[in-house]
Amino acid sequence: MSRGARIAIAIAALLCSSIFLMTALDPDSGFPASPSVFYGLAAFCVIIAIACVFPKSHPITLRIIGTMIFLAYAVYVVDSFNTDNLPRALMGFIVWGLPSGYLALMGKFPDWGAGSQAFNPKQDEEKPKKK
Repeated sequence: MSRGARIAIAIAALLCSSIFLMTALDPDSGFPASPSVFYGLAAFCVIIAIACVFPKSHPITLRIIGTMIFLAYAVYVVDSFNTDNLPRALMGFIVWGLPSGYLALMGKFPDWGAGSQAFNPKQDEEKPKKK
């Protein structure tokens, strides 16, 4: 991923983090979730920003991101039992939860599957390599 794209994602993540933090600090906002949920979402966005700005932090930050997404989809599936929402929850778990679980365990994106080239691009073989 290019440096500009990583910086843009980091800025967006920090903006989202500040919005979640402001929402958590306003207990009269009327949102159905408790402030702790919004504090967690703010922390998650900060972790995304750290992963974008500091690539050397990937062994830790990518595992944290993968674990959080995997657990969120696992909870979604468990909460969807005996409802009409279970097929969507299972599909989301298969499409997003399992690859995130792989990321949490291995610390890198899967190199298998149709979309793997987006996360693990191969070098263009026609370009001459710099010496």
